[in-house]
Amino acid sequence: MTEGARPVLRGKVQVTLRKDAMKAVSRTIVRSQVAEEDAPLLSALKAKRRALAEAASVPAYVIFADRTLIEMAEKRPVNLDQIAGITGVGAKKLESYGRAFLEVICGEAQALHPSRMALAGRPEGAVFDRLAEVQLQLQRGEDGTGKPLSCTHTTLRHIAERRPRTLDDLERVQGMGAQKAERFGQAFLAILRDA
Repeated sequence: MTEGARPVLRGKVQVTLRKDAMKAVSRTIVRSQVAEEDAPLLSALKAKRRALAEAASVPAYVIFADRTLIEMAEKRPVNLDQIAGITGVGAKKLESYGRAFLEVICGEAQALHPSRMALAGRPEGAVFDRLAEVQLQLQRGEDGTGKPLSCTHTTLRHIAERRPRTLDDLERVQGMGAQKAERFGQAFLAILRDA
C-alpha cells in the first residue's frame, strides 16, 4: 500500500467510480446469467462439476467452463450427440463427463457402447444407430425363422465410417463376410444411400 491509500481505508477520503467502468461490469454480469427457468438446472450442473472437480482434485473450470454449463442449461441436450455439439465439449470430455451431465439434465443417460461413443456428435452416429436397428429387425431373417445372425458394434462402426457402396465392398468390411452380407446387405446399403 502507498501513503495515498491510508485516508481511503480510514474513510476520510471518498472513492467514486467512473460511469463507463460500471457499464462494463454490468455487461459482464448479464452475459453470465441465464433465463430464470434455466437457473435451477445451471445450479445443478455447477454442483455436479464441483463434485467431479473435487473427486479429481482439479479446479472446476478444468471439467467445464461456466460458458459450457450455461449453454447446456439453455439448450438442454437429451443425448450424447447433442452434448457433443455444445461449445467446450470435446471427445475426451464427452467420454469422461458426458453421461454424468446428461443424467443431471435428463434424469438418466443411456449407456453407449464404446464403438458408438466414438461416433457421438458425428453424422456417422445416426447411421450407426440406424444400422443397429435394422440388424435387430433382420437378426432372424426377413421371415423371422432363420438362424440368429448379428454384427458386432465394431463392424457396424466400420460400416458407418467407410460407407461401402456395393455388396462386395460391404462383404470385405472386417466382421461381415458373405453370410452376413447376404442377410443384411441390401438393408445396410439402403441406409448408407439415404444418409
